[in-house]
Amino acid sequence: MSHNVFAFRCKTCGQVSYPKHTICPKCRGETFEPQEIAGEGSVLTYTDVYALAIDYETRYLRLAIVELDDGMRVTGQLLDDSPRLGKRVRATIGVVRETAGTSIYGLQFVPA
Repeated sequence: MSHNVFAFRCKTCGQVSYPKHTICPKCRGETFEPQEIAGEGSVLTYTDVYALAIDYETRYLRLAIVELDDGMRVTGQLLDDSPRLGKRVRATIGVVRETAGTSIYGLQFVPA
C-alpha cells in the first residue's frame, strides 16, 4: 500500500498551503488542487514535545518545520538524533503513531 501526504495549491493564485485551508490566505480563493509533499529541504526550527497523550508509547516526539527546495514549508516528525538548524533532510512517509492496532501514517524527515 502506498501512502502520501499532500499540500494544496490554490487554483486562483498558486499559493501552497499545508495543511489545507478552507479559504486561501493569500487571495481568498476557494478551490485547490493536491500537491504531493516530497523531496529535500532544510530544517528551519525543531522542538522536542514531551507532553504527549497517555497512549503514546514513546517518551517524546521531535517535530520540525522544514523548508523544502520548492519553497514549501511543512511540519513533520524529525527522525534525527543530532538535529541542527539548516541541516538537510528528506521528506518521507512513515508510521507516526500506533493506536488500537491501527497504524497512523504521516510526514517524517530523515537526514539527507
